[in-house]
Amino acid sequence: MATSKGSLSLLQNYYNSDSSDEEVPGPKVSTKRELTQEERNGDVKKMRKDEPSQRLPLPSGISSLFSSPSPTHVDDPSLHDGRQRSFPHERGNWSTYVYVPYEPTLVMNSLIDVIIALFEHDITLKKVEDLHISVTKTVVLRHHWIDPFIDSVQEAISSFSRFSIGFGSLNVLTNEEKTRTFIGFGIDIGFDKLLKVVQKMDSCLEDFKLPSFYKDPTFHMSLVWCVGDREEEIRSKMSYMELVFGQFVTAHPSEWHTEVKQLHCKCGNKNFNFPLVQE
Repeated sequence: MATSKGSLSLLQNYYNSDSSDEEVPGPKVSTKRELTQEERNGDVKKMRKDEPSQRLPLPSGISSLFSSPSPTHVDDPSLHDGRQRSFPHERGNWSTYVYVPYEPTLVMNSLIDVIIALFEHDITLKKVEDLHISVTKTVVLRHHWIDPFIDSVQEAISSFSRFSIGFGSLNVLTNEEKTRTFIGFGIDIGFDKLLKVVQKMDSCLEDFKLPSFYKDPTFHMSLVWCVGDREEEIRSKMSYMELVFGQFVTAHPSEWHTEVKQLHCKCGNKNFNFPLVQE
């Protein structure tokens, strides 16, 4: 990179210089040509003066390399529904987390719609785009860590078998920064299996000196979210939400558990899939 900058600097100096060729640093080299025989034989009354050399203007594309600083990323929450980053964007850093994916059923989507409608006059709730259960915190990977980290995760769960999880009661919680509030399910069945997955992921994270998962985790799957700390307002309608959920459970008793067949890792704009062993 230093060589590239040096070359660009020399190029700029070349185009910006108003001096003659003989003023270029380095050994003095005559730019005058020898007189022809005709000129030697003729009556040459004055020496030809060297005209200053003409230089082409520096192309604008190259000029911009010297005058324009590297662009600074400014996060704009309005571009993603008011969400704020947990840590600032920095070139070369990749936001990463590992999770259990969940594909919602029609019944689950109906429950989510009812919850959103319940608060439509008080709070703007938005559906979580990719329903999941996190088994790591969101951490920052340097670009050259991505491949070895993915290899480490793959090795850690290579012999891990599929398992079932069951959704319990509805919960309200906020993120650590209190910038968002969530409504979601706690996990009643499969807690021990999820805890073992977390232990394996913590081991992978430790190799890169990255933070481990929470010491006393309460696994959950967020369904909807809103901007800000609105926990108290949402809890005021918790009894009604539980009543609605109870009606859904009665009408569709088999909808509230699922088999975990794989783990996913989202790393920036990259996605990785880790199938679990089918017994």
